[in-house]
Amino acid sequence: MRMYAIVKTEEKGSLIVQKTPKEHRRGKGKTIKIIAIVMLALGYLFPLIWLLDTSFRPKVEIFNVPPRIFQAAPWVTFKSYSFSNFTLAFEKYQVGLALINSVLVTVSAILLTLIVCSLAGYAFALLKFPGRNGIFFVILCTMMLPTITLLAPYFRVIRVLGLYNKHLGIIIPYAASAFGVFLLRQYYIRLPNSLMEAAVMDGASHLRVWWQIILPVSKPVLATLAIYQFTAIWNDFLVPLLILRNKTLHTLPIKLQAIDSVNVAKDYDAIIATSFIAIIIPIVVFLMFQRQFIEGISGSVKE
Repeated sequence: MRMYAIVKTEEKGSLIVQKTPKEHRRGKGKTIKIIAIVMLALGYLFPLIWLLDTSFRPKVEIFNVPPRIFQAAPWVTFKSYSFSNFTLAFEKYQVGLALINSVLVTVSAILLTLIVCSLAGYAFALLKFPGRNGIFFVILCTMMLPTITLLAPYFRVIRVLGLYNKHLGIIIPYAASAFGVFLLRQYYIRLPNSLMEAAVMDGASHLRVWWQIILPVSKPVLATLAIYQFTAIWNDFLVPLLILRNKTLHTLPIKLQAIDSVNVAKDYDAIIATSFIAIIIPIVVFLMFQRQFIEGISGSVKE
């Protein structure tokens, strides 16, 4: 119970509520926490700010200590910016083609993932069939396996299917997301069965129920899965490196590694410009859909 000191002023006769020493200590503690959080946030943001600044600077200024951004007024700093680093990356190293490949693979894989995982989640949550729980348990177990242990069988299956050195060779496997099936299954379990039962009694097929009833109410969790998959696929380096041998098919992470290892005298200006492109796009996507991401996660874990 909070304690206050009540003081009556002689001039106006009004009451002034003064906080006790304990309340003052709480206020100071809250201020310290806010300052600590702000400092921590600045610590996380500084590398991104430095990357943004140096991506527009000539090569000779990249490794200045302290960074050039702290050596001049902002209006002076902005005047010295140029797009020469991005021009070098796009013209000499064909980063534009790698960017197109990354967008193509990521968007296609996300769309396929949403369809496959949504159908699987619908089946595990709302349909009854023999072995349902056992199959779902096996799918959950695959989430515990390190990716490196699956590379050999994964590579063999891709070769047998004739998808080696093709974008489909990495798009199709991405759709088999155990996490996506788990997330959507948990979300669909919370939906009232009366919705589906009424539609089935009216003669609607399960596919129609999924399309017209389940999907419209699944937008938050689908957005959550889309953001999760976007981050995983966009940043994936190992699987595309294993499957895509043709340089014209390479995605952005592979291109970034190629620029870094092309010669001894590294083009750090092109590396930094490419890194900025690779980092800023997932950040923008998350900021655009962060509300749906939080709603989807909270909706999937409620009892």
